Amino acid sequence: MSARRLHALASLVLLAAAFATRAAQSLDYDELFTVWVASRPLRDLIHQANVDGFTPPLFYALVKLLSIAGLANEDLRVLPAIFASLAAYLGLHASERLFGSGSRWRALSLICGSAYLFTFAQELRPYSALLACAFYFLGQLGGPPSGKSDTQAAVAALVATLFSYLGATLVVVWILECGRRRSRAQLALVSLAALGLCAAGLQKAFVLAGARVESRLEWIDSWPSPTAFFGLAPTPSGGRMEVASLILLAGLMVAMWRARAVPSLAFIARAFAICTASVIALDAVVPIGFAPRYLALPMAALLLLIAGTLPRLGRAGSVAALLLLGANGFAVYRYLTVEPPAREDWRGAMTRLEARLGSEGVLIAFPFHHAAVAAHAYAPRLTLAGGYTSKTGPVFWYEPPAAFAGYEFAGLTRLNDSSEALRRLSAATDVCVLSDEPDVGKTASVFAAFQSLGGTEPLLTGDPRLRALCRPKG
Repeated sequence: MSARRLHALASLVLLAAAFATRAAQSLDYDELFTVWVASRPLRDLIHQANVDGFTPPLFYALVKLLSIAGLANEDLRVLPAIFASLAAYLGLHASERLFGSGSRWRALSLICGSAYLFTFAQELRPYSALLACAFYFLGQLGGPPSGKSDTQAAVAALVATLFSYLGATLVVVWILECGRRRSRAQLALVSLAALGLCAAGLQKAFVLAGARVESRLEWIDSWPSPTAFFGLAPTPSGGRMEVASLILLAGLMVAMWRARAVPSLAFIARAFAICTASVIALDAVVPIGFAPRYLALPMAALLLLIAGTLPRLGRAGSVAALLLLGANGFAVYRYLTVEPPAREDWRGAMTRLEARLGSEGVLIAFPFHHAAVAAHAYAPRLTLAGGYTSKTGPVFWYEPPAAFAGYEFAGLTRLNDSSEALRRLSAATDVCVLSDEPDVGKTASVFAAFQSLGGTEPLLTGDPRLRALCRPKG
């Protein structure tokens, strides 16, 4: 079988596996926000994407096209699954181009068997598309230099920026690598194009930086988790996996040092360092945290780096590839089977809440926008109220019927005490109070005020992270 047919077959297998299990988990908040933005008229879709400032409008527009075609909710995950399949194909092609046929089977086990790629194949966000662009970019720029490959890499970097502002990092890599062999006019053209594409994201970054919000770096057990950081599994599986990840990374660094004279490996190592440093630098300015999605570019480089390094280790490299395939297979199994699932079960919660309240009752949600986009997708008959609160501050409140209108948060009313609003609504209709806030202290005063009315009882939402109390009218 030719290399291209093998790559295509492996990519189709990944696509089939991702699509077959697309509904194993509910859409999470970020995916529900994607569905909500895609449901807007095109002009408002572009406006909401720019207000959000983290994802350009292109991906939302593609989701909108699928929605018009009749797909909804979990079925829309066919889009990231297709991009993940394309990413696998382009990653395998890049490995073959950079490292030759000797890396073929290692690359198959690493890229098509990647738990990181599989989970983003099931996330209705643009990161599988970003991975596809990154693999193509690295494959073109890491090979023998030519005007054609430089141009194709530049186009890939700009397309990546159309899907995610993180793609601008690839433009930085391109400028650093091509600075001596491309004209100033070409460098300026690519730079200005990237700045234009990133305008909304830069504006958001300046706003957040000006707010001086402290960084929200989130690590497992308060120390850097190499398993989570380098995407070797969707979620860490305990201390043994962490130790194995550290050993793997240490071995990789040693192998890279031994193979530093190989130009393609040296380039991928530089790209990996730049992409990783860019995430750390971005968090120093804007509080993004180290969520796995922000490590898509370092992950693409890391997978190619491992694929190019393992063949140079002989049998030890083959054993390492099999161990990695097993570890990622186990991670995918856990991702699909462990309870509670990695994503919050908004689908189950909204189904139960709609059955309890119908169209007459009121769901009071904190924070409001999480439940609002979930209700838009799963329970459109629900009447919503709610808002935002904190441990010590006032409540900012939306009167029912309320609907999410985007991150501009217009129409909020300040309440020094939520008791009166809760009492008034409870006297007129059935009411449930819902929160998915991880810090229960932030919503403790609202839940306490609701319980003080008497007659409240917990509603099992199907997910312990989604806490609800309900009270009948009266």
